[in-house]
Amino acid sequence: MVLMAVFPMEAMANPGLQINNMILVTDVSPGETLTYTMTISIGATDPATGIEVQVEGLTQSLDGTNGPLAPAEDTGPYSARSFISIDKNSFQLEPGASQDVTATINIPQNVGAGGRYAMIHFATQATPGTEVNILSAIDVPIVLTVTNSQLIQTGKITALTIGTSVNGQPLDISTTFQNTGNHHYKVQGDVTVSNSKGAVLQNIVMPLTGSSIVPNMSMQFKTAFTPQGNLPSGIYSVNSKIMLADGTVLDKANGRFTIGSVQSPIKWLVIGVVLGVVIVIGLIIFLVVRRKHK
Repeated sequence: MVLMAVFPMEAMANPGLQINNMILVTDVSPGETLTYTMTISIGATDPATGIEVQVEGLTQSLDGTNGPLAPAEDTGPYSARSFISIDKNSFQLEPGASQDVTATINIPQNVGAGGRYAMIHFATQATPGTEVNILSAIDVPIVLTVTNSQLIQTGKITALTIGTSVNGQPLDISTTFQNTGNHHYKVQGDVTVSNSKGAVLQNIVMPLTGSSIVPNMSMQFKTAFTPQGNLPSGIYSVNSKIMLADGTVLDKANGRFTIGSVQSPIKWLVIGVVLGVVIVIGLIIFLVVRRKHK
């Protein structure tokens, strides 16, 4: 079976490395074999360039950027790296020339459920004898979904970080969210800041992500609460919520920050109890001494 990319497109990396069909997103069935061809080229004014090709795992940075993961580290259950072979690992491109590279993807019968992910990594080689080389690379994500399998879309907020509060200044708030399911998905969310009485001061919308979060990967959402002038002293709450594109809530997290000096009611309660005990003991001592003098 020969497939074209779901979203055929062309990418360019400095100084002139180009590739079409730069992402494969498709459904697959257990036991299926498919091929995927990519065409790599350089510009007519570029020097002859050596190209290396490797199949690697797929990882994501906290900003959602996809990147290659070395085979030794690509040990998770959602890797498609071992399914993929390529027809050439290196070749030479002359100025203005192009080269097809075909990946063969063999889906195991026991592939399991959910999504499987890999990256085909193209990189230019250093030219021997040249003092200065401009090296560039392009990564082609391979995103597979096993048909008729259970797709689990779950996740959790692993960190809600609130910056240092300075009255009247913007307050940085970041939410780190991890995909704990077995399939990629996009998310959206919001952060609500409220005062000690529960009145909402600001609702900050986190729009739908441009890229999906791959299973076991995390994405960080950075927002800022901008107060309208100085705030009264007190304890303020921060509530962060992450949702699927259809509004299904995946997880919530709560935090707080303090403006000014706020005395803890527990501290005053303890002080009151201690003073009460001291007064009672003093009164008992006074009565005992008074009775002895009678």
